[in-house]
Amino acid sequence: MANNKEEKKKRKSHTTPKGEALFVHLVAPDYGTKEFPDEDGSYTISLRLDEADADKLKSSLAEEIEEGKANMQKAFNELTVANRKKLKEPTWVEPGTVEYDRETEEPTGNILFRFKTKAIYKDSKTGQTRQRKVPVFDSMQAPVKLKDEPGFGSTVRVSFTASPYFVSGTGKAGVSFYLNAVQILKLNAAGERSASDYGFAAEEDEDGFMASSLSEEQSFNRKANDEDDLGPAFPSEASSADDVPF
Repeated sequence: MANNKEEKKKRKSHTTPKGEALFVHLVAPDYGTKEFPDEDGSYTISLRLDEADADKLKSSLAEEIEEGKANMQKAFNELTVANRKKLKEPTWVEPGTVEYDRETEEPTGNILFRFKTKAIYKDSKTGQTRQRKVPVFDSMQAPVKLKDEPGFGSTVRVSFTASPYFVSGTGKAGVSFYLNAVQILKLNAAGERSASDYGFAAEEDEDGFMASSLSEEQSFNRKANDEDDLGPAFPSEASSADDVPF
């Protein structure tokens, strides 16, 4: 794993292209499964991107990937002789996971990326344990406070930081994606099927999701999150997708 000096290194923030949100835990932490529990809980979101946008995202991570590969070899060389003999060589894990169709078992042409951050953290100044909140914004950059999780297939962008890792027990290395904030561009209510499931195509001139369009009785409130300093600014959906920094 990364040493203390590397953990304290200031990481730059990245913003993904817009994609489909899957397996979202932004309101309530994910505590894992019985087999793989996460006692303190984590906020997570998976993002589905087509191959072109996935390549753009990975290109923006060239610095972290280069650092991770260099750290991998260095960390592997520092293992005991017995461990090196057992593992034979380190294994680089490429960012993103290929998505397969459940019925045909063929690649769908999409790549999945998972972002995660611990629900509880220790304040570096006070030493106190605090509850983390993930800032969420609408398409016009207005902060919103969620009551329910965004539904499967909602269109979002994710702000994150990337950090190289190395697992000494397996010799595997890669880049972890730490969740900073989420911008919702098109909202599906929890449990709803996405528009694409019904055969609808997206139109470029359609309005994006705005918190002001929801009533007080609905699932979202237009409020600032409790920790606004955690939320980087996202480009407005009114701007071109080409304006997203990569």
